[in-house]
Amino acid sequence: MEILQNLTYWHWLVFGLTLIVFEILLPSAIFLWPGLAALLVGIMVFIMPTTTPTIFILLWAVLSVGFAFGWQAYRKKNPGSTPISSMNKRGQQYVGRHFTLAKDIVNGVGELNVDDTRWKVVSEKDAAAGTKVIVTALDGTSLRVEEFTSL
Repeated sequence: MEILQNLTYWHWLVFGLTLIVFEILLPSAIFLWPGLAALLVGIMVFIMPTTTPTIFILLWAVLSVGFAFGWQAYRKKNPGSTPISSMNKRGQQYVGRHFTLAKDIVNGVGELNVDDTRWKVVSEKDAAAGTKVIVTALDGTSLRVEEFTSL
């Protein structure tokens, strides 16, 4: 307990920075809030060095919990605009684009060359090779297309 009675501002600052380094190395949002609270307490100890260390320890605990719950409340109120990931949906980027058929669409199935990839296409209507189509949706690993008619 004697160690806790001799804490100075730089102990708090080092403790806070150490926790933040742990957060950087082990991203989990577990060490961030106590680390920020320790930095804030270190600044307060520097400003008010005669206050008893027990007060600062309690303040650190309250700030740590307060920061964590405060962040959760903030995230719940402001969810932000997290983009929907299309990392494993490569064909999603082609929706709305126009292409020319590589092979005939027969019985609703055909092929389309996009860059260096050959895609299977599905359609409700048959179409001849060379027809301009627009991709309307991603259907599993196939592109759903319709014949493109310009306005």
